Amino acid sequence: MSLALSLGLLGNAATAQPPVERQAAQQSDPVKRIFEEWLTAFNSGDPATIKAFYGKYLGDDNPMFALENAQDTCGFDLERTEARSATTMTALLRQRCLPGLQRAKLELAADGVKLKSLDFSPLPLSGDGSIKAMAAIADRLAARNDFAGSIIIARHGNRILARNWGFADSTKRTPMTLDTPMFLASAGKMFTAVATLQLVDAGKIDLDAPVGRYLTDYPNKDMAKVTVRQLLTHRGGTGDIGILGRDDGANRALTRTIDDIVRLNGNRAPDFPPGSKADYSNYGFILLGAIIERVTNGSYYDYIAEHVFQPARMTNSGFPDHDHLQGVAVGYTHFYGAEPKLVANMDVLPWRGASAGGGVSTANDMLRFLGTMKDGKLLSPAMFKLATTAGATTWYGMGFVINSEQQSWGHGGNSYGMDVAVHYYGNMDTSFVCLATRDMVCNRLIFAWNLRTVDPVQ
Repeated sequence: MSLALSLGLLGNAATAQPPVERQAAQQSDPVKRIFEEWLTAFNSGDPATIKAFYGKYLGDDNPMFALENAQDTCGFDLERTEARSATTMTALLRQRCLPGLQRAKLELAADGVKLKSLDFSPLPLSGDGSIKAMAAIADRLAARNDFAGSIIIARHGNRILARNWGFADSTKRTPMTLDTPMFLASAGKMFTAVATLQLVDAGKIDLDAPVGRYLTDYPNKDMAKVTVRQLLTHRGGTGDIGILGRDDGANRALTRTIDDIVRLNGNRAPDFPPGSKADYSNYGFILLGAIIERVTNGSYYDYIAEHVFQPARMTNSGFPDHDHLQGVAVGYTHFYGAEPKLVANMDVLPWRGASAGGGVSTANDMLRFLGTMKDGKLLSPAMFKLATTAGATTWYGMGFVINSEQQSWGHGGNSYGMDVAVHYYGNMDTSFVCLATRDMVCNRLIFAWNLRTVDPVQ
């Protein structure tokens, strides 16, 4: 169906009206006019045109979901209008290069000129339709060299999808496999949280003790008052670590150990009164790594290897330093749009991953990690509940991102040339594992899959 014919279903045969009458009708029906303008911009597939629309009507100059959805769907054709009023409209849209429909809801702002909201999302697909749709998106991303990595989806312990895209090393044309180590970025925070909670159970760490009890020589006295619980829930105001940005090369050169990162940041005070709010913090998990080393009188890396990787049978996971990355997939980045061509990320990698993330693992190993967690082989029931249940931070437990409605827990991770999404969904007993060597692609794919998945509870 053509766009002009589709829009005719809105109830006004615009093409049958003289130009003057058509203009008057559009002015008296701003909802229809703006909807048509949005659909035209969206279907252009042109990022500048889409950004211009969202900037004009919603004050959003970088509408990432709309930009990605325009690519993923190849645009929309109007299926039918579901509801109309003077200020609102709900329409069903057929995706041009994916199965199924999306529902768009538009509401006019009080000034009658701009939009209060414009939301659209795909309707669920029956059977394994959501997996096939997500895989089709992954195929097109890979064809544009915007995705290289591995995805596993397992339900009730059975793998429904287990696939690889692209190369582990583009220059050597090394194929990607489910056992190819890739950088985890912040998904490694799960390991730190498990280690911390194991040590709580062992009586070596108190959740409500301050940092200063364990790091007795900590320089900033206010930061030393932040509790372990606040570190685990991102409520300590501890901030970032100063080595992850593209321009942080000087700091990266100074830091090779967890203690080095603490020395770099140790004089800072908390950004806000600890416990007063949530703010995602890499440095909080660096402090947890330092505490783990103090209370075990050993290496963070050795502890994780023995108490997390070994029981979970994660044989291809670890924390290689910059000089020992043989076999690890090479990441390529656009620096989040700052560079038109992909650039290898080797020059912006820290010397070695640490307790805030940065280790490597494989799709197979991360699936084993989720299974071992779920089976209660890493944490006691009490600690597992703390880790995977939202508390004062509604989107976070202790080291795990939480969606209470879907009973899901896990973690994502992203940095230059790496993206990760590793989550377990209790409402459908399904694990989703995606590791990639491109910017922001796994989170895009898990979102595309999850939004199209039928909730078995409904």
